[in-house]
Amino acid sequence: MTELLKISCEALKLMSENGIYLDDYKYVDAYEQFLRMRSFGMKYRSAISMLADERHIGERTLQRAFQRLARDC
Repeated sequence: MTELLKISCEALKLMSENGIYLDDYKYVDAYEQFLRMRSFGMKYRSAISMLADERHIGERTLQRAFQRLARDC
């Protein structure tokens, strides 16, 4: 376990400093799908709602994760 942390130390530090949670990896695919939906003109709330239903995740959970993923590092 410590070897894995040693290898990932810099990436984990950068993520922590930028407010990215370790569990955010679960939402990357959903975020990319959300961006595609928005580029095709779908409304924000509709896209969030559709993704939340599709993935069995709370809408607010997705909104918070997407806000974090949208930040520049």
